[in-house]
Amino acid sequence: MSEITPKRGFPLVIETSGDKKPAEYRVDDSGRGLVFTVTASDGRTGSVLFSRLDESSPLAQMTTYAGECAKAFVAEVAGLHQNFIGDELTARVRAAAAGRFAKVCGQLQNQGIKEAQNVAASRAALTAIDPATVATAHLRVDALVKWNAADRTSRETIASSDETPYETTAALIETGALSSVSDRALDAATTRYMCQRLVARSGSTAAHEIAPSYERPLATGPNHRAAREAAMRELDKLNARSEAVTNVEDMLRRICDVLSPATNLSPHDIYKTFDRK
Repeated sequence: MSEITPKRGFPLVIETSGDKKPAEYRVDDSGRGLVFTVTASDGRTGSVLFSRLDESSPLAQMTTYAGECAKAFVAEVAGLHQNFIGDELTARVRAAAAGRFAKVCGQLQNQGIKEAQNVAASRAALTAIDPATVATAHLRVDALVKWNAADRTSRETIASSDETPYETTAALIETGALSSVSDRALDAATTRYMCQRLVARSGSTAAHEIAPSYERPLATGPNHRAAREAAMRELDKLNARSEAVTNVEDMLRRICDVLSPATNLSPHDIYKTFDRK
């Protein structure tokens, strides 16, 4: 029977010995979230981070719960190694893994897919190009004429500048003209366009009026800077949601990798235990 050395408290560490059994199970707090690690007797090590996501994320609570499931699994494995050996131990560890992770991972997968779809739809709406109208067609034509006449440095400036008008950016994206600029300039143009579109779609310009002041006691009209800043905050939230989706997808894959040596199953077989019903 494997020798067990349980270490009480947190981090939770269970050390075992045995030719085909994981040598160590542990859960640590990294500051960014719980880290679940399994080190096999042959030296292979896998770990998964259960990130502490922003509470506004629909994935946050289930991700936190998955981390608690990892702690419970490590504690349960300690008892199993104390009472069982051989094939019986392997079967019970597999059952424990399925009991702790199958449902939570399946539900988190469902939530992650839904959130990924929502993020993609929001991003698509903010990068869509509306057809030119009688009022805007000449603006786009003029923008393209100036773009074609510009040298490489000038094109980088046009793409990157916060002063570049909405219709100019729309024309450049619509025609694929931005393929000739650097990634930095392309990202700047795309981000600016999404903010401008968000302002237009939300009507946030009307919600941000210039406040009268000592310098301008009769000031009136829209505060474009405040509207852009508000739009940027919304875009930052969208980017954070996208990052959370990426983190959760990586987490689900790594859970399979970590449980593989613990159960003597392949990562693909672990994935098949996820219960999405």
